[in-house]
Amino acid sequence: MKLAVIATAATLLVATQASAIDLGNGMTVGGEVDMNYTTGTELWALEATPEVGLAMFGVDLTVGSTFDLMNLNGDDTFKGLDFSTEYAIGNTGLTGYGEVSTDSDFEFGDVKVGAKFAF
Repeated sequence: MKLAVIATAATLLVATQASAIDLGNGMTVGGEVDMNYTTGTELWALEATPEVGLAMFGVDLTVGSTFDLMNLNGDDTFKGLDFSTEYAIGNTGLTGYGEVSTDSDFEFGDVKVGAKFAF
């Protein structure tokens, strides 16, 4: 079963490009599938991250979650929700952002607030 899931995910990764579907009125829905191998621990990982976004008044709000596809029958499939927001400050390449995550019981963790500069 795991081999079939890995093969399907690998085929989807090769055959498609990452892009969100525009639902209109600033709403988008999309996702990402990540398959990787860590050499130090010799572990394979296959995770799916669906995401819903809303852009309004220059603020981008997103809510997503990560699911462990290698352990679909296990207890750890749902890891919680990830909330993030970004605001571009003019055309300067400066962006303010905030992030917070919950665990699987919807208990919030630490809030991360910062600024990024892209050039």
